[in-house]
Amino acid sequence: MKKTIRKYLWLILCGVLLAVCIGVLAVKGGDPNAGMLPRDLDREFEHGSGFVLDDATDFQKDSLYKLAKVWGYVKYRHPSVIAGQINWDAELFRVLPLVVQAESEEAVNAVLLDWLNRFPFEQATAEAARPELEMLASAPGTQNDMSWISDRDFLGEELCTWLENLSHTHAGDWTYAYTAQQDGRVDFSNEDPWPDFDGTDDGLRLLGAFRFWNAFEYFSPNVDITRMDWDQALRSAIGDMLAAQDRTGYERALGRLTAQTGDNHVMLETPNLSLLRFYGSYCLPCTFLSIDGEVVVKAVPADCTALQPGDVLLAVDGMTMADRIAELSAYFPLPEPDKFVNALFYPLMSAAGETSRVTLRRDGEEMTVEVPNRESYYGGPADRESALIEDGRIGYIAPGTLQEGDLEQLMDTFAHTDGLVVDLRQYPSVDIRFLLAEYLNPAPTAFAVLEIPSLADPGRFSRMTFSSGAGSMAQLGLSDSTEPYPLYTGKVVLLMDETSQSQAEFTIMSLRQAPGAVVVGSPSVGADGDALYISLPGGCRTRFTTIGVLTPEGEETQRVGLQPDVLCYPTVEGIAAGRDELLEKAVELILER
Repeated sequence: MKKTIRKYLWLILCGVLLAVCIGVLAVKGGDPNAGMLPRDLDREFEHGSGFVLDDATDFQKDSLYKLAKVWGYVKYRHPSVIAGQINWDAELFRVLPLVVQAESEEAVNAVLLDWLNRFPFEQATAEAARPELEMLASAPGTQNDMSWISDRDFLGEELCTWLENLSHTHAGDWTYAYTAQQDGRVDFSNEDPWPDFDGTDDGLRLLGAFRFWNAFEYFSPNVDITRMDWDQALRSAIGDMLAAQDRTGYERALGRLTAQTGDNHVMLETPNLSLLRFYGSYCLPCTFLSIDGEVVVKAVPADCTALQPGDVLLAVDGMTMADRIAELSAYFPLPEPDKFVNALFYPLMSAAGETSRVTLRRDGEEMTVEVPNRESYYGGPADRESALIEDGRIGYIAPGTLQEGDLEQLMDTFAHTDGLVVDLRQYPSVDIRFLLAEYLNPAPTAFAVLEIPSLADPGRFSRMTFSSGAGSMAQLGLSDSTEPYPLYTGKVVLLMDETSQSQAEFTIMSLRQAPGAVVVGSPSVGADGDALYISLPGGCRTRFTTIGVLTPEGEETQRVGLQPDVLCYPTVEGIAAGRDELLEKAVELILER
């Protein structure tokens, strides 16, 4: 009897386990689309747009320009697109053929209006959007020009009215939007990278241009200082994308568009780094500086004997460096023609073969040498470490080698030195802009005005002033301690040059507010603010600056750079001799009586 009971209990237990397993499988595998957004269920174009346009007329290109602007405006404002209900990339592919088939401006406007009327919306402002709108009203900053939505000659009465109504609609939840919000920052991670795109699809090439142009249009505060008028950049990009025939043509068309930003944060990354390896898959074994517009070898690896620090590079494999720089500047975002070191660090050193014939000038003599190339880029020697220098009279801080906790120990060690050198030619490995200012500045002092992009009203930016100095970290919630840091009383010299960028520039802006602080070197590159990545079709991606940084007086820093107090440049002779002329100048200023 007991055996029979145990047998039945075992069968019941098995049945229960089987039912549980079936239930789990039903939940996990019964509906593969469970939990997916409606946007992601629209798979009509998952294998390509199917759009083909050969020999586009000027009118068709004008029509595509209009479509790009309307498509982008709606993308960042329509509540259903923001909520992930509509696949806006797919909708672009649906309307593209109709737009290019239209034979007059009135017909194009009618196509766009009929298309948009398929996506009704309620004109309203979400409660979650109101605080941001209040910030825009109380602390207004840059406002990119959106007046075109009311241009009746351009769009017609009804299409203008549709877009104007949308302009008064403000969404509050951007969780599922193409451009979402993470930790209060703009986030582009919801964009589809279309990784299998090979560059041959006309619609996907256009999508690449439309996506980047509109992202920059609505979330960069620097639209008014681009290298080319930003609207003209869109028109040029449309022509470039239609002319491209393959992967290389597509990538270079993207490069030409992104380069027009003049934003040194932009670095278009393509699969296999094909754009960065512009002249080939090998690299010259050196790092370089720009001196009087010439390319000067700064450092070489130990196994390189063909090149030396101080060599002035004149030509590589028969192409002059001037011609290389001119060609590459069309694809990479030089802030100014003479600021090419950061933007061209990789492509300018790329080469086609295992060796290159390099023409150079050394000690005033021109010569041609054969240089063995490398398969990977040479990044230069390790950054100099923080230390006491000049027999312990000066403290040298190397921001690129710091770890958390190091700065407090260094400031204790350097407390009684005659002066402090902070070398912001190095990119800070940890954030020191507020902590070091606690030691250097006896009172909170405004050092930067930030322009923050709005998601509630894309294309507009609010302003926020940042301060640093004694007590600022507690005010900003960066420290729980109210105890003051010991004030450093020696001289303070900050070093910067053309390679100083982004957080290095922001740190200089903070630390130069300290009483008596002196900035030595040359103008920085001018690419400050938050830089965020956006994916583009074909597995490409690039960064661009989404937060503007102005001086406390409201002056522009983007593309302009910060200006030194004491102008000082390295020389070819100094580099050849292994000298650091900026550091020498800093020491001179500190020890002078």
